[in-house]
Amino acid sequence: MLKRKGLVLVAVACAVMLGGCFLFQNRPPDAAFVVIYDVDPEDPMVVDLDATSSSDPDGDAIVEYSWTFGDDVAILTPLDVSKRVETPILRIRYPVEGTYNVSLLVRDALGNPSEIVSGTVIVPNVPVGPTD
Repeated sequence: MLKRKGLVLVAVACAVMLGGCFLFQNRPPDAAFVVIYDVDPEDPMVVDLDATSSSDPDGDAIVEYSWTFGDDVAILTPLDVSKRVETPILRIRYPVEGTYNVSLLVRDALGNPSEIVSGTVIVPNVPVGPTD
């Protein structure tokens, strides 16, 4: 009986260390982001999309952030031609005032994708220059 319990404990310990065994399936990460406004005092159309609150319940690193926010948006940082980046913070510039939908999907180090989360960015109509 004691021998059997020892084998079960060893099997469980190995499964926990391996993370992806049949006993403990690796779970997908959780995508989350916030919109940070007023990042450029000269240009109210610039916002940061911050996904640092994305996480993985198994402790795996988040290695990819895939953003969807429309083709007319300029990516300012990081300087990448893709909307798929390895950094959690993306600085973008919207072309005109309005309400924009943004979606995020993240992947962990094992390649597991999250569910897609969506949010809204509201770019204000702010007058530029002094008003008299």
